[in-house]
Amino acid sequence: MYKIFNNILYDELHKGKDFKIEGIEFDSRKIKDNYVFVAMIGSAVDGHNFIQKAINNGAKMIIVEKKIVPENYIDYENITFIFIKNIRKHLGIIASNFYDYPQNKVKIIGITGTNGKTTSSYILENILEKTARIGTTGNRILDEEFITKNTTPESLDLIKLINESVKKGVEYFIMEVSSHALEIGRVNSLLFDAAIFTNLTQDHLDFHGTMENYFNAKKKIFSMMKDESLGVINIDDDYGSKIYNENNKKFISIGIKNRNCDLYGEILEYTNNGMKLEIFYDKKNYFLEVNLIGEYNLYNILGCIALSLSLGIDINFILKKLTNVNPVPGRFETIENNKNARVVVDFAHTDDGLLNVGDTLKNITKNKVITLFGAGGDRDNEKRPKMAKAASKFSDFIILTSDNPRTEDPKEILRQIEAGLEGVNYPKNKYIIIEDREKAIKYAIEILLNEGDSLLIAGKGHETYQIIGEEKIYFDDREIAKKYLI
Repeated sequence: MYKIFNNILYDELHKGKDFKIEGIEFDSRKIKDNYVFVAMIGSAVDGHNFIQKAINNGAKMIIVEKKIVPENYIDYENITFIFIKNIRKHLGIIASNFYDYPQNKVKIIGITGTNGKTTSSYILENILEKTARIGTTGNRILDEEFITKNTTPESLDLIKLINESVKKGVEYFIMEVSSHALEIGRVNSLLFDAAIFTNLTQDHLDFHGTMENYFNAKKKIFSMMKDESLGVINIDDDYGSKIYNENNKKFISIGIKNRNCDLYGEILEYTNNGMKLEIFYDKKNYFLEVNLIGEYNLYNILGCIALSLSLGIDINFILKKLTNVNPVPGRFETIENNKNARVVVDFAHTDDGLLNVGDTLKNITKNKVITLFGAGGDRDNEKRPKMAKAASKFSDFIILTSDNPRTEDPKEILRQIEAGLEGVNYPKNKYIIIEDREKAIKYAIEILLNEGDSLLIAGKGHETYQIIGEEKIYFDDREIAKKYLI
């Protein structure tokens, strides 16, 4: 049969004409002549509904996970139909067989955790040479940028990206690895050369159900590492410490609270655009200045230093590279203005994320901190009051507004967030609810923001859209802020 089915159990439902496979896709719109169409059952769309369209577009083979009847399709005689149980589980192997296992021709680096994945991937991209990077803000192969839909692509697209990276001479493939990807098997065909666990706080419980399930999904990455590889663990994090204590010989520990870890760091002082650090490693201390701000970024820096060291890179080379790292778009991104105030746009969308950014902002703000945020709809609703509680700890004034309400009632989302403020007796005259996000940003800038203040616009960061109902509309916090700061 075809080599794409090596090491896979399958049933041939119908034998069509022999052909040379020119490509594999699970999107019928991308099918061309002599392609294989993979009909998967997704969360929103069932690929089996597009089989005829794929055939019309030139597919010569259809892979299904339902026992369909080939005779029901026009021109079925020329088409090979293959049945594979749970296609998503096997799609990575199919792709690997087709592209000749490109993941074995490059170093695969994984970053997982609730917060810090994107910033860590950017830092590593600056330290390492000849890199590809995939994640929340997009995909990048050397100097070429690509738009991404998921933090971690489906296994077929992932293997395709790795193959393209190898062809272009990439040596390090850096990827943010989501809990969803680990749980449903998008990365099952990979073995990691190095990996970082940043931290774990409540998120995505709409998918995982419990924190324990969420944790177990995240820790899977360390069972997918090469035998000689070392993982990097933030042991200041309770979940990280739990992983580390299971088999500490397989890990490099990092922290800023525990001096006994392998790599320890301290913030000496904040500068106008960054911070001065002292790093302790192998009984030596090192000093450096970076263009990143906050304890949470110190964790990201330490993780990237440790991972680079595990790859055999000299620490002095690493530290020199770190001085040239710039902030990530939508991560503590400062908007210039004439108010002599600090306006920051950040992706923080969990209670821990808010607290990390907010505490940092509080430390470098002369006067009051104003915080504007909401929460996504059709997502974990238990974190909404927790986000409010976190904001109450560092904010002098809070504006509750819409994020991506999706199909939920925005007013109900805001009510649930407000319940968190009521639960900590946050003064009613210190917050306001403005459902319309643009009006909320306008109010914050034109009515509340004064010289020496800081405004945190949280939740969306780099995103350039809002999802309201079923509609995705263009919306960029940074552009809206600039509009009212002029």
